[in-house]
Amino acid sequence: MSLVKKVVFLIILFIGFIIYSVYSFDFDSSSNTQTLVYTPIKTEISSNDTGLIDKIINFFASDDDKEKKPFNLVLTKKDGIVTMDGIFANQADAKRVSDILNINRDGEYTYEDDIAIDEVLLSKVAVLITPFKDFFADGAKILIINDEVSLSGELKDPNYYALLESITSRMDINLIKDINIANPTLVTTSDEDNINNEETVPVNNNSVTPVVQKENIVKTASSSKDIQLLINQIVAEKKIQFERKSSTITIESNTTLARIAKVLEDNKNIKIEIAGHTDSRGDKNLNKKISTDRATSVKIALIDLGIDENRLKAVGYGEDFPIAKDDENGLSEINRRVDFNIIGE
Repeated sequence: MSLVKKVVFLIILFIGFIIYSVYSFDFDSSSNTQTLVYTPIKTEISSNDTGLIDKIINFFASDDDKEKKPFNLVLTKKDGIVTMDGIFANQADAKRVSDILNINRDGEYTYEDDIAIDEVLLSKVAVLITPFKDFFADGAKILIINDEVSLSGELKDPNYYALLESITSRMDINLIKDINIANPTLVTTSDEDNINNEETVPVNNNSVTPVVQKENIVKTASSSKDIQLLINQIVAEKKIQFERKSSTITIESNTTLARIAKVLEDNKNIKIEIAGHTDSRGDKNLNKKISTDRATSVKIALIDLGIDENRLKAVGYGEDFPIAKDDENGLSEINRRVDFNIIGE
């Protein structure tokens, strides 16, 4: 409550007290006595008086003391553009939210009293906006309802999943996710053996009925396109990471490397390019060297896992091939990555 409001509030209370004292004074009792003697009078404030006082207090109460309702908004990607619909206190608050989230297309706004804007929550959600624009197909949504944040939609590329997970894991909010991604399945040698064993089942002890057509499954699953999709899925689930400012692969990335090595071992006819990428921060030539060193580290790790080095090619592209927009400082966790590309058989 401001100082001016406090002063006005005290003055009104003082005037109210004087008025109440005048009306509650017993003049008849005083007139029956020849000598005016002051007698304390025990008074009780009626419920009506209490209601009046409460109204006065509430009228001068600070806006900060009043109960606020959380704002609600929906961000929707449509035709490659993100639009915002929501419930706000006024147009200025709606503009403030769109500025924090960097949304340039207005949707439908509803204005209600006592709607509070949580700028701390908005600043955390703002981290999602760039990958939301770049990674998701049309129809994807971000909802903030009663301070709960949810993200739903379909990723345009399975590679984006691991990048998105890396971003959301550091957001420090309870994000509800409903994300659709491609999930290809590759039939390996062991799977083929199982198909051989389960290919037929006896019927009436006299005949057999085919259960699956093994030839078609193996043919489809062993194509270069399916192998590439499987590798992409492995990296999407958990990307290759490195120690800070070095080309040393983290221990957490060993599982991903082992899974990729298994795919390469099961498909000895393919050759892959290990492509290192960076964001745009720093010197361009230095970034290319860093990306080359990291790609080489991955190549060495795969060789140690038993993959023929003649099937592996390590290349560093630096900042030349971003898949997302860097921030104002040139930083992007998404662009710092290692890709695995099939380049021949």
